[in-house]
Amino acid sequence: MNNTLNFEETNKKFINWFCSNGGTISSKIAFKDYSSENAGRGVVAIDDIEPFEVLFNIPHSIVLSEKTSTLKDLITTSEFERLGKINSWFPLILCMMYESQTENSLWKPYFDILSREFDTPMFWNENDLSELEGTGVIDKIGKVDAEKQFNEHFLPMIQSNPSIFDSSTFNLELFHCMGSLVMANAFQDKIRNKNIEDNEEDGEDGEDEKNEEVEKEEVTMMPMADMLNHKTGFNNARLFRDKGLLEMIAIKKIKKGEQIYNTYGELCSADLLRKYGFVDENNIYDIVELNGRFVVDTISIDEDTKDKKIEMLLEEDILDDMFVLDTTYEIPPELIITAKVMRMDKAQFKKLQKSEKFPEPKMNFDIKQSLIELFENRLALYKTSIKDDDKILKSDNIPLRLKNIIIMRLGEKRILQNLLNNLNSWNGDDEKVTNRKKRKIQE
Repeated sequence: MNNTLNFEETNKKFINWFCSNGGTISSKIAFKDYSSENAGRGVVAIDDIEPFEVLFNIPHSIVLSEKTSTLKDLITTSEFERLGKINSWFPLILCMMYESQTENSLWKPYFDILSREFDTPMFWNENDLSELEGTGVIDKIGKVDAEKQFNEHFLPMIQSNPSIFDSSTFNLELFHCMGSLVMANAFQDKIRNKNIEDNEEDGEDGEDEKNEEVEKEEVTMMPMADMLNHKTGFNNARLFRDKGLLEMIAIKKIKKGEQIYNTYGELCSADLLRKYGFVDENNIYDIVELNGRFVVDTISIDEDTKDKKIEMLLEEDILDDMFVLDTTYEIPPELIITAKVMRMDKAQFKKLQKSEKFPEPKMNFDIKQSLIELFENRLALYKTSIKDDDKILKSDNIPLRLKNIIIMRLGEKRILQNLLNNLNSWNGDDEKVTNRKKRKIQE
């Protein structure tokens, strides 16, 4: 009962604060506790909502950024600029550290409603982290680097300004907390000008925005907008700008009782888990990353020419940090070209150096076997098999964190297994490869 009362009281205080500072909220929506669905606080439709209805308006005065925080009056502009050059998030993180510890802060009711419980890998123990072995998450957590950044860039500022920052509370723990809130809640994408009638059929990704002008990207915290949860394929509301006003607008019909979802983007399960601490089952945006060094080390047949081949592939932008495999189960043409070059003997490579004409990205039986070996070796990096993971998922009382890990790594493994199945069944009847591009490692 106390938890329910606290939930409702926190909601009431936040809504009163939001509306008293110029925000408006539709009478057709309300907060709801989705803890039973492992989603925490969310927003529900309490009446049918039609497309294009405004769900809430956000005044710029309560958007939290380095421009609106009172810390701007205490810290020089040059200090903010210095932090921003190191990392675009850092000025906002510092402002949030300050505002969250200031009793009379304008944003106190906002900080009171934000969750301080995080289930992202940044806060996991070594045993749980070991379950990520082989996945696309393990090398992107960045905890050691974050602590280094705090000690080098935040701690000196805190220690040299004792009248502003109490070093007993402005510590690494607070830095991790505010950094995690920024990663999970901040709006750092360009906000659309209002033109949703022309954009409503663009799909969840909203990539086709030819009819819209976009604003300069800025990292901010937007109270109320970040109360909406994400679920892949269920996006039904978007944030737009209309004459300087920030509006959350329904982009499709929402029935009474349905949850209202914003979108965090087309994120694979690895990125969802790393940034937000949850995953979506059967995520169509799942990917597997093949490290470029892993690829060449696995496929190369001639150590004498290996480095020269790598250099040539890099110069032509064929080889990069990562090759990406996705749920289309198509092999990137750059991967096929890389495999062909790395498997050239000395005479073949000498001919390539002279002609500078790279082979076509067409499958052949030699490359087929090389890619089978590559994908099998990539699968071997995981500590469990697909069969093992399926068995664990079917067990009773599986901890939520482990369940999320297994769903995520199963998504990766099934991409590899599907590619292996396709390669094993390939008999030379089709040499065409759809042009799928590689991408660099996401920071």
